[in-house]
Amino acid sequence: MKKEEYEELIKIGINNGADFVEIYDENSYSKNYIFNDSKLDSINSNNIKGIGIRIIMNSNVYYSSTNNKKFENVKNLIDKLTSSFSTNKEQIKSFKLDNMIEKKQKVKMSHDSISVEEKKKILSNLDKIIRNYSELIQQVTLGFIENDKSFIIANSNGKYIKSNKIITRFLTNIYVEKNENKENEFADYATGTGYEFLENVDLNKKVLDCCKSAIKKLDAVNIKGGEMPVIIAKGFGAVIFHEACGHGLEATSVTPKISVFKDDLGKKIATDKVTLIDDGTIENGWGSNIIDDEGNNTKKNILIERGILKKFLVDEINAKKLSQKANGCCRRQNYTYAPTSRMSNTYLLPGKDTIEDMIKSIEYGVYCERMSGGSVNPATGEFNFAVETASLIEKGKVTKKIKGITLIGTSKEVLKNVEMISDDLELAGGYCGSESGMIPVTIGQPTIKISKILVGGME
Repeated sequence: MKKEEYEELIKIGINNGADFVEIYDENSYSKNYIFNDSKLDSINSNNIKGIGIRIIMNSNVYYSSTNNKKFENVKNLIDKLTSSFSTNKEQIKSFKLDNMIEKKQKVKMSHDSISVEEKKKILSNLDKIIRNYSELIQQVTLGFIENDKSFIIANSNGKYIKSNKIITRFLTNIYVEKNENKENEFADYATGTGYEFLENVDLNKKVLDCCKSAIKKLDAVNIKGGEMPVIIAKGFGAVIFHEACGHGLEATSVTPKISVFKDDLGKKIATDKVTLIDDGTIENGWGSNIIDDEGNNTKKNILIERGILKKFLVDEINAKKLSQKANGCCRRQNYTYAPTSRMSNTYLLPGKDTIEDMIKSIEYGVYCERMSGGSVNPATGEFNFAVETASLIEKGKVTKKIKGITLIGTSKEVLKNVEMISDDLELAGGYCGSESGMIPVTIGQPTIKISKILVGGME
Protein backbone atom coordinates (compact mmCIF):
# COMPACT_ATOMS: atom_id res chain seq x y z
CA MET A 1 0.00 0.00 0.00
CA LYS A 2 1.23 3.52 -0.81
CA LYS A 3 1.91 6.23 1.76
CA GLU A 4 -0.94 8.33 0.36
CA GLU A 5 -3.35 5.45 0.95
CA TYR A 6 -2.28 5.02 4.58
CA GLU A 7 -2.78 8.77 5.04
CA GLU A 8 -6.25 8.69 3.51
CA LEU A 9 -7.29 5.72 5.69
CA ILE A 10 -6.08 7.42 8.87
CA LYS A 11 -7.88 10.64 7.88
CA ILE A 12 -11.13 8.70 7.40
CA GLY A 13 -10.82 7.16 10.88
CA ILE A 14 -10.16 10.54 12.52
CA ASN A 15 -13.03 12.21 10.66
CA ASN A 16 -15.31 9.38 11.77
CA GLY A 17 -14.58 10.32 15.39
CA ALA A 18 -11.58 8.19 16.40
CA ASP A 19 -9.06 9.68 18.82
CA PHE A 20 -6.31 7.45 17.44
CA VAL A 21 -5.88 5.30 14.35
CA GLU A 22 -3.11 2.78 13.74
CA ILE A 23 -2.41 0.60 10.70
CA TYR A 24 -0.16 -2.45 10.99
CA ASP A 25 0.77 -3.92 7.60
CA GLU A 26 2.55 -7.28 7.79
CA ASN A 27 4.23 -9.70 5.40
CA SER A 28 5.93 -12.72 6.95
CA TYR A 29 7.26 -16.02 5.71
CA SER A 30 8.10 -19.09 7.77
CA LYS A 31 9.46 -22.53 7.00
CA ASN A 32 9.89 -25.61 9.21
CA TYR A 33 12.18 -28.53 8.36
CA ILE A 34 11.36 -31.78 10.18
CA PHE A 35 13.89 -34.63 10.07
CA ASN A 36 12.35 -37.87 11.35
CA ASP A 37 13.11 -41.61 10.91
CA SER A 38 16.54 -40.65 9.52
CA LYS A 39 15.07 -38.70 6.63
CA LEU A 40 13.83 -35.21 5.84
CA ASP A 41 10.20 -35.98 6.58
CA SER A 42 8.58 -32.66 5.75
CA ILE A 43 9.12 -29.01 4.87
CA ASN A 44 6.20 -26.85 5.94
CA SER A 45 5.97 -23.26 4.77
CA ASN A 46 3.55 -20.48 5.59
CA ASN A 47 3.11 -16.98 4.22
CA ILE A 48 1.15 -14.41 6.23
CA LYS A 49 -0.01 -11.15 4.66
CA GLY A 50 -2.51 -8.82 6.21
CA ILE A 51 -3.43 -5.56 7.88
CA GLY A 52 -4.52 -4.90 11.45
CA ILE A 53 -6.48 -1.75 12.33
CA ARG A 54 -6.47 -0.40 15.88
CA ILE A 55 -8.88 2.41 16.74
CA ILE A 56 -9.07 4.20 20.08
CA MET A 57 -12.08 6.26 21.16
CA ASN A 58 -12.55 7.56 24.73
CA SER A 59 -9.92 5.07 26.00
CA ASN A 60 -11.83 2.18 24.41
CA VAL A 61 -9.84 0.02 21.97
CA TYR A 62 -11.41 -1.39 18.81
CA TYR A 63 -9.49 -3.84 16.67
CA SER A 64 -10.04 -5.73 13.45
CA SER A 65 -7.87 -7.35 10.79
CA THR A 66 -8.04 -8.56 7.22
CA ASN A 67 -5.90 -10.46 4.74
CA ASN A 68 -7.40 -8.39 1.92
CA LYS A 69 -5.06 -5.41 1.61
CA LYS A 70 -7.03 -3.53 -1.03
CA PHE A 71 -7.72 0.08 -0.13
CA GLU A 72 -11.51 -0.15 -0.39
CA ASN A 73 -11.63 -3.22 1.82
CA VAL A 74 -9.53 -1.58 4.56
CA LYS A 75 -11.61 1.61 4.26
CA ASN A 76 -14.79 -0.41 4.81
CA LEU A 77 -13.16 -2.03 7.85
CA ILE A 78 -12.39 1.37 9.38
CA ASP A 79 -15.94 2.57 8.63
CA LYS A 80 -17.37 -0.46 10.44
CA LEU A 81 -15.09 0.01 13.46
CA THR A 82 -16.12 3.65 13.79
CA SER A 83 -19.78 3.31 12.79
CA SER A 84 -21.04 3.75 16.36
CA PHE A 85 -18.96 6.88 17.01
CA SER A 86 -20.56 10.29 17.20
CA THR A 87 -18.36 13.34 16.94
CA ASN A 88 -18.50 17.09 16.90
CA LYS A 89 -14.88 17.31 15.83
CA GLU A 90 -13.95 19.59 12.99
CA GLN A 91 -13.27 17.53 9.87
CA ILE A 92 -9.64 17.50 8.79
CA LYS A 93 -9.06 18.08 5.09
CA SER A 94 -5.76 16.28 4.90
CA PHE A 95 -3.41 14.20 6.98
CA LYS A 96 0.33 13.73 6.47
CA LEU A 97 2.57 11.00 7.83
CA ASP A 98 6.17 11.72 8.73
CA ASN A 99 8.88 10.60 6.34
CA MET A 100 9.35 6.85 6.53
CA ILE A 101 11.95 5.59 8.99
CA GLU A 102 13.46 2.19 8.21
CA LYS A 103 15.00 0.16 11.02
CA LYS A 104 16.17 -3.06 9.46
CA GLN A 105 17.65 -6.10 11.13
CA LYS A 106 20.63 -7.42 9.19
CA VAL A 107 21.89 -10.99 9.12
CA LYS A 108 25.10 -12.47 7.76
CA MET A 109 23.57 -15.70 6.43
CA SER A 110 19.95 -15.42 5.32
CA HIS A 111 17.64 -18.42 5.42
CA ASP A 112 17.95 -18.83 1.67
CA SER A 113 21.76 -18.70 1.74
CA ILE A 114 21.86 -22.38 2.74
CA SER A 115 20.22 -24.82 0.34
CA VAL A 116 17.70 -27.45 1.35
CA GLU A 117 20.33 -30.12 0.62
CA GLU A 118 22.81 -28.43 2.97
CA LYS A 119 20.23 -28.23 5.74
CA LYS A 120 19.32 -31.87 5.15
CA LYS A 121 23.01 -32.84 5.36
CA ILE A 122 23.45 -31.05 8.69
CA LEU A 123 20.42 -32.77 10.19
CA SER A 124 21.42 -36.14 8.74
CA ASN A 125 24.90 -35.94 10.27
CA LEU A 126 23.44 -35.07 13.66
CA ASP A 127 20.98 -37.95 13.36
CA LYS A 128 23.88 -40.37 12.78
CA ILE A 129 25.84 -38.99 15.75
CA ILE A 130 22.84 -39.47 18.01
CA ARG A 131 21.93 -42.96 16.83
CA ASN A 132 25.55 -44.15 17.06
CA TYR A 133 25.81 -42.99 20.65
CA SER A 134 23.78 -45.82 22.18
CA GLU A 135 21.59 -48.73 21.21
CA LEU A 136 19.10 -47.46 23.78
CA ILE A 137 18.14 -44.63 21.43
CA GLN A 138 14.95 -45.59 19.62
CA GLN A 139 13.88 -42.47 17.78
CA VAL A 140 15.26 -39.06 16.88
CA THR A 141 13.48 -35.93 15.67
CA LEU A 142 15.46 -32.92 14.47
CA GLY A 143 14.51 -29.70 12.79
CA PHE A 144 15.07 -26.09 11.81
CA ILE A 145 12.50 -23.32 12.19
CA GLU A 146 12.83 -20.13 10.13
CA ASN A 147 10.78 -16.95 10.22
CA ASP A 148 11.21 -13.72 8.24
CA LYS A 149 8.79 -10.96 9.13
CA SER A 150 8.53 -7.42 7.77
CA PHE A 151 5.97 -4.81 8.77
CA ILE A 152 4.94 -1.18 8.46
CA ILE A 153 3.35 0.87 11.23
CA ALA A 154 1.45 4.05 10.34
CA ASN A 155 -0.60 5.97 12.88
CA SER A 156 -2.43 9.22 13.48
CA ASN A 157 0.46 10.61 15.51
CA GLY A 158 2.32 10.79 12.20
CA LYS A 159 4.48 7.74 12.86
CA TYR A 160 5.50 5.93 9.67
CA ILE A 161 8.05 3.23 10.24
CA LYS A 162 9.19 0.02 8.58
CA SER A 163 11.06 -2.81 10.27
CA ASN A 164 11.61 -6.56 10.26
CA LYS A 165 12.37 -9.55 12.48
CA ILE A 166 14.43 -12.62 11.49
CA ILE A 167 14.68 -15.66 13.76
CA THR A 168 16.06 -19.21 13.44
CA ARG A 169 15.74 -22.21 15.74
CA PHE A 170 17.32 -25.66 15.89
CA LEU A 171 15.61 -28.41 17.87
CA THR A 172 15.95 -32.08 18.66
CA ASN A 173 13.94 -34.63 20.62
CA ILE A 174 15.59 -37.92 21.56
CA TYR A 175 13.62 -41.00 22.65
CA VAL A 176 15.22 -43.85 24.58
CA GLU A 177 14.01 -47.17 25.94
CA LYS A 178 15.33 -49.83 28.34
CA ASN A 179 13.40 -52.77 29.78
CA GLU A 180 10.10 -51.26 28.56
CA ASN A 181 10.94 -48.01 30.35
CA LYS A 182 10.70 -45.08 27.94
CA GLU A 183 12.05 -41.55 28.31
CA ASN A 184 12.85 -38.60 26.10
CA GLU A 185 14.92 -35.44 26.26
CA PHE A 186 14.65 -32.18 24.34
CA ALA A 187 17.34 -29.68 23.31
CA ASP A 188 17.26 -26.58 21.16
CA TYR A 189 19.04 -23.38 20.20
CA ALA A 190 17.06 -20.26 19.29
CA THR A 191 18.53 -17.05 17.91
CA GLY A 192 17.55 -13.75 16.36
CA THR A 193 19.88 -14.29 13.41
CA GLY A 194 20.11 -16.29 10.22
CA TYR A 195 22.27 -19.40 9.85
CA GLU A 196 25.44 -17.67 11.03
CA PHE A 197 24.60 -19.22 14.41
CA LEU A 198 26.06 -22.48 13.08
CA GLU A 199 29.51 -20.89 13.30
CA ASN A 200 29.13 -20.20 17.01
CA VAL A 201 27.24 -23.21 18.36
CA ASP A 202 28.54 -26.75 18.70
CA LEU A 203 25.45 -28.72 17.69
CA ASN A 204 27.36 -32.01 17.98
CA LYS A 205 28.00 -31.37 21.66
CA LYS A 206 24.45 -30.17 22.20
CA VAL A 207 22.87 -33.36 20.85
CA LEU A 208 25.37 -35.60 22.66
CA ASP A 209 24.58 -33.88 25.97
CA CYS A 210 20.92 -34.47 25.17
CA CYS A 211 21.64 -38.18 24.59
CA LYS A 212 23.43 -38.50 27.93
CA SER A 213 20.61 -36.80 29.81
CA ALA A 214 17.93 -38.95 28.16
CA ILE A 215 19.74 -42.20 29.02
CA LYS A 216 20.33 -41.17 32.64
CA LYS A 217 16.59 -40.58 33.02
CA LEU A 218 15.96 -44.29 32.33
CA ASP A 219 17.25 -45.08 35.82
CA ALA A 220 15.35 -42.28 37.56
CA VAL A 221 13.35 -43.14 40.68
CA ASN A 222 10.36 -41.65 42.44
CA ILE A 223 10.72 -39.74 45.70
CA LYS A 224 8.37 -38.59 48.43
CA GLY A 225 7.47 -34.95 48.17
CA GLY A 226 7.51 -32.21 50.78
CA GLU A 227 8.92 -28.79 51.52
CA MET A 228 12.66 -28.72 50.87
CA PRO A 229 15.50 -26.66 49.36
CA VAL A 230 15.79 -26.76 45.60
CA ILE A 231 18.48 -25.83 43.09
CA ILE A 232 17.22 -24.74 39.67
CA ALA A 233 19.75 -24.99 36.84
CA LYS A 234 20.78 -22.19 34.52
CA GLY A 235 18.96 -21.30 31.31
CA PHE A 236 15.44 -22.64 30.85
CA GLY A 237 15.03 -23.00 34.61
CA ALA A 238 14.01 -19.35 34.47
CA VAL A 239 10.61 -20.41 33.13
CA ILE A 240 9.44 -20.37 36.73
CA PHE A 241 10.23 -16.64 36.98
CA HIS A 242 8.88 -15.91 33.51
CA GLU A 243 5.52 -17.48 34.27
CA ALA A 244 5.12 -16.93 37.99
CA CYS A 245 6.59 -13.41 38.13
CA GLY A 246 7.06 -11.92 34.67
CA HIS A 247 3.43 -12.10 33.55
CA GLY A 248 2.39 -10.39 36.77
CA LEU A 249 4.62 -7.44 35.84
CA GLU A 250 2.99 -6.90 32.43
CA ALA A 251 0.51 -4.04 32.23
CA THR A 252 -2.04 -6.46 30.78
CA SER A 253 -2.30 -7.89 34.31
CA VAL A 254 -1.54 -4.75 36.30
CA THR A 255 -4.05 -2.36 34.65
CA PRO A 256 -7.15 -4.55 35.32
CA LYS A 257 -5.73 -5.20 38.82
CA ILE A 258 -5.48 -8.96 38.37
CA SER A 259 -1.75 -9.07 39.16
CA VAL A 260 -0.50 -10.12 42.58
CA PHE A 261 2.08 -7.31 42.19
CA LYS A 262 -0.40 -4.53 41.28
CA ASP A 263 0.20 -2.51 44.49
CA ASP A 264 3.88 -3.33 44.99
CA LEU A 265 5.71 -0.74 42.87
CA GLY A 266 8.62 0.60 44.93
CA LYS A 267 8.27 -2.15 47.53
CA LYS A 268 10.70 -4.94 48.43
CA ILE A 269 9.24 -8.15 46.99
CA ALA A 270 12.35 -10.37 46.79
CA THR A 271 15.69 -10.99 48.46
CA ASP A 272 18.62 -8.66 47.78
CA LYS A 273 20.00 -11.36 45.46
CA VAL A 274 17.22 -10.81 42.90
CA THR A 275 17.60 -8.36 40.01
CA LEU A 276 15.22 -9.19 37.17
CA ILE A 277 15.67 -7.55 33.77
CA ASP A 278 13.67 -7.53 30.55
CA ASP A 279 15.83 -6.38 27.64
CA GLY A 280 14.46 -6.22 24.11
CA THR A 281 17.72 -4.76 22.77
CA ILE A 282 20.03 -7.77 23.20
CA GLU A 283 21.91 -8.24 19.94
CA ASN A 284 20.71 -11.37 18.10
CA GLY A 285 18.33 -12.20 20.94
CA TRP A 286 15.54 -14.63 20.11
CA GLY A 287 13.09 -12.31 21.87
CA SER A 288 14.71 -9.05 20.70
CA ASN A 289 13.24 -6.47 18.36
CA ILE A 290 14.61 -3.23 16.92
CA ILE A 291 11.25 -1.59 17.57
CA ASP A 292 8.16 -2.86 19.32
CA ASP A 293 4.78 -3.27 17.63
CA GLU A 294 3.79 0.32 18.36
CA GLY A 295 6.90 1.55 16.54
CA ASN A 296 8.83 2.52 19.68
CA ASN A 297 12.46 1.62 20.29
CA THR A 298 12.84 -1.41 22.54
CA LYS A 299 14.59 -0.90 25.88
CA LYS A 300 16.45 -2.56 28.71
CA ASN A 301 13.98 -2.44 31.59
CA ILE A 302 15.07 -3.24 35.15
CA LEU A 303 11.91 -4.73 36.67
CA ILE A 304 13.25 -5.81 40.06
CA GLU A 305 16.48 -4.34 41.44
CA ARG A 306 18.06 -5.93 44.51
CA GLY A 307 14.65 -7.18 45.54
CA ILE A 308 12.73 -3.92 44.99
CA LEU A 309 10.01 -3.73 42.32
CA LYS A 310 11.09 -0.85 40.10
CA LYS A 311 9.00 -1.03 36.95
CA PHE A 312 6.18 -2.71 35.05
CA LEU A 313 6.22 -3.54 31.34
CA VAL A 314 3.93 -0.90 29.87
CA ASP A 315 2.61 -0.28 26.35
CA GLU A 316 1.22 3.10 25.19
CA ILE A 317 -2.45 2.30 25.82
CA ASN A 318 -1.87 1.02 29.36
CA ALA A 319 0.66 3.79 30.03
CA LYS A 320 -2.14 6.34 29.99
CA LYS A 321 -4.30 4.23 32.28
CA LEU A 322 -1.45 3.71 34.75
CA SER A 323 -0.02 7.24 34.41
CA GLN A 324 3.35 5.72 33.53
CA LYS A 325 5.66 5.89 30.53
CA ALA A 326 5.57 3.25 27.79
CA ASN A 327 8.86 1.33 27.71
CA GLY A 328 9.08 -0.36 24.30
CA CYS A 329 7.47 -3.68 25.22
CA CYS A 330 4.36 -3.78 23.03
CA ARG A 331 4.25 -7.03 21.02
CA ARG A 332 1.95 -9.30 19.02
CA GLN A 333 2.13 -12.62 17.17
CA ASN A 334 0.90 -11.17 13.88
CA TYR A 335 -1.55 -8.72 12.32
CA THR A 336 -4.59 -10.68 13.56
CA TYR A 337 -3.82 -9.68 17.17
CA ALA A 338 -3.97 -6.27 18.82
CA PRO A 339 -0.58 -5.56 20.45
CA THR A 340 -0.04 -5.21 24.19
CA SER A 341 2.67 -5.29 26.85
CA ARG A 342 4.77 -8.48 26.71
CA MET A 343 8.15 -9.78 27.83
CA SER A 344 11.07 -10.09 25.40
CA ASN A 345 14.38 -11.33 26.89
CA THR A 346 13.80 -11.74 30.62
CA TYR A 347 16.60 -12.87 32.93
CA LEU A 348 18.05 -12.82 36.43
CA LEU A 349 21.38 -11.08 36.89
CA PRO A 350 24.23 -13.42 37.94
CA GLY A 351 25.55 -13.52 41.49
CA LYS A 352 28.76 -14.65 43.18
CA ASP A 353 27.73 -17.94 44.81
CA THR A 354 29.09 -21.26 43.55
CA ILE A 355 27.10 -24.31 42.56
CA GLU A 356 29.40 -26.43 44.75
CA ASP A 357 28.48 -24.37 47.81
CA MET A 358 24.78 -24.63 46.93
CA ILE A 359 24.94 -28.41 46.79
CA LYS A 360 27.03 -28.70 49.96
CA SER A 361 24.52 -26.55 51.85
CA ILE A 362 21.66 -29.01 51.24
CA GLU A 363 21.10 -32.01 53.49
CA TYR A 364 18.14 -33.26 51.46
CA GLY A 365 16.73 -31.56 48.41
CA VAL A 366 16.35 -31.53 44.64
CA TYR A 367 18.51 -30.33 41.74
CA CYS A 368 16.14 -29.32 38.91
CA GLU A 369 18.19 -29.61 35.72
CA ARG A 370 15.43 -28.95 33.21
CA MET A 371 12.01 -27.44 33.80
CA SER A 372 8.91 -28.28 31.81
CA GLY A 373 5.49 -26.66 31.49
CA GLY A 374 3.24 -25.38 34.22
CA SER A 375 0.44 -23.06 35.17
CA VAL A 376 0.10 -19.87 37.20
CA ASN A 377 -2.74 -17.71 38.44
CA PRO A 378 -1.56 -14.09 38.02
CA ALA A 379 -4.13 -12.83 40.51
CA THR A 380 -2.79 -14.97 43.38
CA GLY A 381 0.67 -15.90 42.08
CA GLU A 382 -0.01 -19.58 42.75
CA PHE A 383 1.96 -21.84 40.40
CA ASN A 384 2.57 -25.49 39.64
CA PHE A 385 5.51 -26.48 37.40
CA ALA A 386 6.60 -29.90 36.20
CA VAL A 387 10.30 -30.75 36.29
CA GLU A 388 11.49 -32.60 33.20
CA THR A 389 14.94 -33.67 34.46
CA ALA A 390 16.10 -33.72 38.09
CA SER A 391 18.46 -35.30 40.60
CA LEU A 392 18.32 -35.89 44.33
CA ILE A 393 20.70 -34.11 46.69
CA GLU A 394 21.61 -36.04 49.84
CA LYS A 395 24.05 -34.87 52.51
CA GLY A 396 25.62 -32.28 50.27
CA LYS A 397 26.03 -34.52 47.21
CA VAL A 398 24.09 -35.11 44.00
CA THR A 399 23.11 -38.79 44.08
CA LYS A 400 20.50 -40.28 41.75
CA LYS A 401 18.12 -39.24 39.00
CA ILE A 402 14.52 -38.71 40.09
CA LYS A 403 11.28 -38.33 38.17
CA GLY A 404 7.68 -37.25 38.44
CA ILE A 405 8.24 -34.15 40.54
CA THR A 406 6.60 -30.74 40.49
CA LEU A 407 7.34 -27.39 42.13
CA ILE A 408 4.37 -25.80 43.89
CA GLY A 409 4.26 -22.34 45.43
CA THR A 410 3.45 -18.68 44.96
CA SER A 411 5.27 -15.88 43.14
CA LYS A 412 5.94 -13.84 46.25
CA GLU A 413 7.15 -16.83 48.24
CA VAL A 414 9.66 -17.97 45.64
CA LEU A 415 11.07 -14.44 45.22
CA LYS A 416 11.65 -14.14 48.96
CA ASN A 417 13.30 -17.56 49.12
CA VAL A 418 16.02 -17.00 46.51
CA GLU A 419 19.01 -17.70 48.74
CA MET A 420 21.98 -18.15 46.39
CA ILE A 421 22.75 -17.19 42.75
CA SER A 422 25.77 -18.34 40.75
CA ASP A 423 27.60 -16.56 37.92
CA ASP A 424 26.73 -18.97 35.07
CA LEU A 425 23.96 -16.96 33.39
CA GLU A 426 22.54 -18.69 30.33
CA LEU A 427 19.70 -17.62 28.03
CA ALA A 428 17.20 -19.99 26.42
CA GLY A 429 14.58 -19.38 23.74
CA GLY A 430 10.96 -20.41 23.64
CA TYR A 431 7.45 -19.22 22.87
CA CYS A 432 5.03 -17.44 25.17
CA GLY A 433 1.28 -17.28 24.76
CA SER A 434 -0.91 -14.45 26.03
CA GLU A 435 -3.72 -12.22 24.78
CA SER A 436 -1.67 -10.86 21.87
CA GLY A 437 -0.79 -14.35 20.65
CA MET A 438 2.26 -16.63 20.67
CA ILE A 439 5.54 -14.74 20.46
CA PRO A 440 9.25 -15.68 20.66
CA VAL A 441 10.75 -14.89 24.07
CA THR A 442 14.04 -15.53 25.81
CA ILE A 443 14.25 -16.56 29.43
CA GLY A 444 17.44 -16.86 31.40
CA GLN A 445 19.06 -17.22 34.76
CA PRO A 446 22.19 -18.47 36.45
CA THR A 447 21.91 -21.54 38.66
CA ILE A 448 19.97 -20.55 41.79
CA LYS A 449 19.11 -22.03 45.17
CA ILE A 450 15.61 -21.66 46.60
CA SER A 451 15.80 -22.11 50.38
CA LYS A 452 12.44 -23.87 50.51
CA ILE A 453 9.59 -24.75 48.18
CA LEU A 454 6.95 -27.44 48.11
CA VAL A 455 8.06 -30.38 45.94
CA GLY A 456 5.39 -32.76 44.73
CA GLY A 457 6.59 -36.38 44.41
CA MET A 458 5.20 -39.67 43.09
CA GLU A 459 6.12 -41.97 45.98
